[in-house]
Amino acid sequence: MNLQDFFNFFTYNTATPWDFLQESFWIAFGLLFLLFSITYQKIALRNFILLIFSLFFYYKSSGFYFWLLVFSTITDFYFAIWIEKTQKRFLKKTFLFLSVICNLGILAYYKYAYLLTNFLNRLLGTHWLAKDYLAELTNTLTGSNFDVSQIFLPVGISFYVFQTLSYTIDVYRGKISATRNLQDFALFVSFFPQLVAGPIVRATEFLPQIQNPYEVEKKEVSQALWLILAGMTKKILADYISVNWVSRTFENPYTYSGFEHLIGVYGFAIQIYFDFSGYTDIAIGLALLLGFRLPLNFLKPYHSINITEFWRRWHISLSSWLRDYLYISLGGNRRASFFTYLMLWVGIAIALLLDGLEPASLFFGGLSAIFWLFWIRKFKDFWGYAGLHILVIWAGFLYTQQAFISFFSIIFVFLMWLSAIWSSNRRLTLSTDANLMLTMLLGGLWHGADLRFIVWGAMHGLALGVHKSWIPISEKFSLKKSKLWNFISLILTFHFVCLTWVFFRANPIEVGNGKVISAFEVAQIILFKITKQFAWESIWEIVVAYQNVLGMMFLAYFLYFLPPKWKLFLQEKFTQTPDWAKATLISLWIIFFYYQVRSLQNQPFIYFQF
Repeated sequence: MNLQDFFNFFTYNTATPWDFLQESFWIAFGLLFLLFSITYQKIALRNFILLIFSLFFYYKSSGFYFWLLVFSTITDFYFAIWIEKTQKRFLKKTFLFLSVICNLGILAYYKYAYLLTNFLNRLLGTHWLAKDYLAELTNTLTGSNFDVSQIFLPVGISFYVFQTLSYTIDVYRGKISATRNLQDFALFVSFFPQLVAGPIVRATEFLPQIQNPYEVEKKEVSQALWLILAGMTKKILADYISVNWVSRTFENPYTYSGFEHLIGVYGFAIQIYFDFSGYTDIAIGLALLLGFRLPLNFLKPYHSINITEFWRRWHISLSSWLRDYLYISLGGNRRASFFTYLMLWVGIAIALLLDGLEPASLFFGGLSAIFWLFWIRKFKDFWGYAGLHILVIWAGFLYTQQAFISFFSIIFVFLMWLSAIWSSNRRLTLSTDANLMLTMLLGGLWHGADLRFIVWGAMHGLALGVHKSWIPISEKFSLKKSKLWNFISLILTFHFVCLTWVFFRANPIEVGNGKVISAFEVAQIILFKITKQFAWESIWEIVVAYQNVLGMMFLAYFLYFLPPKWKLFLQEKFTQTPDWAKATLISLWIIFFYYQVRSLQNQPFIYFQF
């Protein structure tokens, strides 16, 4: 290594940002662990070293966006102290409000600036441009030459913003005392294994561990190494499936048959699970080697027999965050707040504006709102069914105008309204459905400022509401006790989740002559191909031609559905293996891993973009 290589190691490179796929990260982690093994008994020094490395890791991952992490850390550290110290409820709410504004303001600017700018330009006929003011400030102070005309999403911002926000909310609710140790709080926010892609850690879980002595048994070390190897294995399979099938079908929707697209959807379902849970496995393993226990983030999500269970198993740290800090705050299954109904109608208004507001929509919207208000005041069937008929006519008009954003918004409201009318407890059903829908809409928006994520969230919100209404029926007929029904439910739930993944994965593509079709149109083409142009006669020919990638996809699903007893048996055998054999196995696997990563052109972890 020459002097230039040494200098490059300590500077941010936009071409090779750090993640768990970079050799330089593992070299640095090896040096960290060596230093950690010398200092782990001195808690303050150990934590300081981990903090410095975590901040360095984020700098190597995000460059000058490192300062956003520092800003969020310092502001929430002091906001929490002020919330706890003041005795006046008004001041407590004020400091909490400022914390929310600071956190969500940063997130909104870097994640939704283009969406908001385009919306305002379309509404007002202006030509405003989004601008990265942090990049401009950095250029002024350091003489750098960052592009200020483009706003890039800082890695992990969605995760650490939710993490620090949950801390100030918990202090406000009295669930945790505000820490007075800035170093401890900074380590909680920036702890590198889970910093950029979760799991989202609560302060109640992590802060007590910071001052605990290092206590990791030999068996847990083996478990940590097993998790790291398992995560790497998942990543290899996910990248292979992505490069050799999923990306090809989603980026060329016109080229492939319905059968090939269906396999592509199945491929993406296992790809995103292996990619995200693989990262989580590595994160949990690294943290455990350092003496920290991170929460479980996945629990066999495709084993779910309903959509509610799916969200108890998928991205558990996010779904529990949305439940505890958004859904329950909106009223949960007890009541719907004024804010809930307001935001649902605001959402419809935004959809109408995006599609180009027609005078007829103003008429139908006003009429629907009148019937809605009369219905929720007395819950009389006449007002409810009359309002539904108006929504149907309105949806038909929007469809003829090709105002598809507004059309699907009205369909979602119609189905939510219908499920409430059919329910025995209409007010409770409506409140639950409204809160679920708004929570999942915002959950979809958390993933990105794009219609496809909003549709994805809305589909899940609608499904959750339908399932809530279905529970009394299934209990009445004892359907949950039937193994056959559970199997059918598992198949239906899996395919509904796969359907929503189509919208989640679809991206805008250029089809020639500068014409670009939207992500929503790509999803429509794929679904049309699957339902109308399946090409049954070519199935065997396709299977033979692509037997290698289909074999890898089959292997991925086989590993996923492997019985827990088998996995536990393999893990115990690995634990019982002599240390020299483990070292040999790990070394060979790392060499194989990096050979595969390089041959697959180093696909970044999917959730790094969120």
